[in-house]
Amino acid sequence: MHNRIHGITPLVLRQQLVEGLWNKPAFILSVILDELRKPKDERLQWLLWVDRDTIVLNPCVPVEAFLPPAEEEDVHMVVTKDWNGLNNGVFLVRVNEWAVELFSDILGFPYHRPDVELRFTEQSAMEKLLDEDKFRDNTVYVPQRWFNAYQGRDDEKLEPFQTRRGDFLVHFAGVGDRSKEMEYWLNIAEKHAPDWMLDFYRTAYPAETEEFWRNYADQE
Repeated sequence: MHNRIHGITPLVLRQQLVEGLWNKPAFILSVILDELRKPKDERLQWLLWVDRDTIVLNPCVPVEAFLPPAEEEDVHMVVTKDWNGLNNGVFLVRVNEWAVELFSDILGFPYHRPDVELRFTEQSAMEKLLDEDKFRDNTVYVPQRWFNAYQGRDDEKLEPFQTRRGDFLVHFAGVGDRSKEMEYWLNIAEKHAPDWMLDFYRTAYPAETEEFWRNYADQE
């Protein structure tokens, strides 16, 4: 439903390009290269990557709500962190040469730096690279709940990273029995209940994103 509302054409990873979890950056790199071959006015400007263990809860939330303001031309990556550091289950990347360099370096990481421990494989490689001078200044970490929230039930005291009514999606990173937990949230999503499927202007996002990017600009 979200794609239909906002006119988004999904690109789905359905085949093995390289081994294991490295298939993800390989696919993203291939998509970016395909886009850069097109005339500039026909290219995608940004990509939203979403792991398959996510559920959109509020299709009224537009992806562009999380993008940097137009004047922040040097921001090419918008990501989030959890207690383990970078979580790249959901993130936004600008379609440009910077992204080509990043995902090329991610794919080459285990070959060029075989002695570096990568606890979370390609995610750890991405985190280490984003912390280097080459990529750091073009990367912005935003509040996790914006587009990479983890589950929280109504009877719990919700943490800042846990999803609330009206939020965009819920991500099940690190959850053991995903099928059971995802079934619960799929039932919520499929009901399209008005207290979850809020119009965008009624969510916390407009005020939160405006304040975040204003503070970001003030710190530059």
